[in-house]
Amino acid sequence: MNSAPHRFTSRADTIAFVACLLLSVGARAAPPQVQDSLASAIRATVLAPLLGLQQQAALVKGARARYGAVTAQRDSAVLVAQEVPALQEENQRLREVLSLAARLPRGHVSAEVLHQAAATDGFTLILGAGSEDGVRAMAPVVAAGGLVGVVRSVEPRTSVVMVWAHRDFRVSAMTLDGGVFGIVAPSGAAGPNTMLLELQGVPYRQDVAPGTVIYTSGLGGASGLYPRGIPIGRVLSVSEERAGWSRTFLVRPAVHPASVSHVIVLTARVADLGRAFGEAP
Repeated sequence: MNSAPHRFTSRADTIAFVACLLLSVGARAAPPQVQDSLASAIRATVLAPLLGLQQQAALVKGARARYGAVTAQRDSAVLVAQEVPALQEENQRLREVLSLAARLPRGHVSAEVLHQAAATDGFTLILGAGSEDGVRAMAPVVAAGGLVGVVRSVEPRTSVVMVWAHRDFRVSAMTLDGGVFGIVAPSGAAGPNTMLLELQGVPYRQDVAPGTVIYTSGLGGASGLYPRGIPIGRVLSVSEERAGWSRTFLVRPAVHPASVSHVIVLTARVADLGRAFGEAP
């Protein structure tokens, strides 16, 4: 009972197919002018919605491409803007190191810090200069702010520096006027990111006011490797008092090892560097 609709549908499809075939043959056989007119008419009527959708799709695709390009440019600009302060700070430090190098006497090597100090690396720095550049073991290492440490070992192109935070570090120290002498050693950490030094062995009758700058004295055995007049840090407060014997003062370092990117290794023995650092003890 349902065969009649199927036959009608099949017959209608056949008729439509034959009609399309005859139209296509007629269009192919028509003159070029007629073909162009017919194509224009079809595009303006039957294909108009499809062409509109295609145009809209092209516009959306172009807009998405432009949006992606603008987003990439914005992200790049943000990254550059974030890097500018760090670059400016590094450039400022480099200029300070170059300025110090110009004030120092002959016999020094400028070096880049390849590995910066962290809590897990034994308080050392790796420099991009070694024996081929004139670096020697036990050579003092300074930055624009003051003392960094001493060269512990040397290879042809690199060297390892023991910074002042190392437990084995010691240096003979004094005040600017030479009225107070002592030994500076690491004190440990007073906070999560604050490492301090101690000025030890100061006679009990002598006092050092907070804010006083402590310099290397150039005296005392192995400590004599450090020339006189290199800033070590500023006194914060009294750390310990042994009644009638001595006092120990906390000192904030002049240079934090993690903040330096370039240093200067002193390769020649110099007696006094006070003028190079702007002070003449």
